[in-house]
Amino acid sequence: MATGVVDINSDLVRKKWMREGLIQAASKSFWAPYTGNSFDSVVYQVNNQSAAEGHTVVFDFDGNLSGKAKKGKETAYGTGEQKKKFSDKITVERYRLVVDNGDEFDAVNIGDLNIAQHMDSRQKLGDLFVRFKDQALFDAAQGVKGAVSPTHKINIDASATALSYANLVAIEKSLRTGTGFVTGLPDVVTAAGSRAPLKPYRLSDGRSIWIMVIDPHTAANIKGNTAAGGIMTLAQHADLRGSENRVFRGLLGQIGQLVIVEAEAFFGETEGTDATALGLNQSEIEIAGLRQYDATNSAWSGQAGFATAEYSRNLILGASALQSAFGKMPDYKWQPSQDFGIKSESALEVWMETQKTNMTAENSDYKQAKVASMDAGVIALDVKLV
Repeated sequence: MATGVVDINSDLVRKKWMREGLIQAASKSFWAPYTGNSFDSVVYQVNNQSAAEGHTVVFDFDGNLSGKAKKGKETAYGTGEQKKKFSDKITVERYRLVVDNGDEFDAVNIGDLNIAQHMDSRQKLGDLFVRFKDQALFDAAQGVKGAVSPTHKINIDASATALSYANLVAIEKSLRTGTGFVTGLPDVVTAAGSRAPLKPYRLSDGRSIWIMVIDPHTAANIKGNTAAGGIMTLAQHADLRGSENRVFRGLLGQIGQLVIVEAEAFFGETEGTDATALGLNQSEIEIAGLRQYDATNSAWSGQAGFATAEYSRNLILGASALQSAFGKMPDYKWQPSQDFGIKSESALEVWMETQKTNMTAENSDYKQAKVASMDAGVIALDVKLV
């Protein structure tokens, strides 16, 4: 299994081998329990192995009927409601993660033969890909990827007092009524239009929930509220067990339909100073997680200039909040150096893209419970910390 010895020239063998490695690494993913291949999943994933770089993967959604009934002998024929159709699409891009395998002689010198082996490279690339994909979903949901600020968000100032049960009551009211939202960066409060209530995520046993993903800063604020009526004194641990329910990572508790989950904070370095236009190829990802916002320096965590986490951008997620599209099967590629193969590099090549679901009405949208041209399943929760 040493680098340069294993026969990796077979395209089928390489792709199957890399896919097996990614399946083994998937258990580390924060988003794995929320991912499925239907509209009802939080992360709606489509796999189209015929799609290569630049190809478009289309997501198709059905709408409910909302037409009026005809009474008595009123003419009904010819007045049928047109079935509503909505769609969204992603253009798949090629991304490559690369590792230097080093020199096998150097590996012997340090007593670590595995470091120059394909199996070790595959394992490390698979682990990096899980963080890469997770961060792509975090950044898309937060609205920092591609400068797609949330169309609907809720702002709470928790710099003086801890988050309370009353805050959650107000949040749930907005989710149910589709009102009371703003939009923009965390320190911006611009009124947003009304929308359809956030469609809950349905568990396998039929329970409908919204997933409230919070970062460690907001979690500390909630946990620190030990007064009577504090959130954590009221939140009984959610029991999400079931024949098909996966255990959510970082589960803190549940109040009503809100299931509170704690995610990691982002650790790494991101190129560029644009506070909203991050891309999947701009970050070195040490730990995948939610980014915080420094309003003073107009920077997200990981960017140059970020100094203080003034705002936490948390997420409230419903059905089909995010889309993940995969094209051609992941491939493992290996290339020796031009200096007589004294060293080599390996790469994991994937064709994928992620984004928030933002549907286009193929015929017409609803008059009040609008679902098109907005974040269908993501509500940002911006909490001011300092």
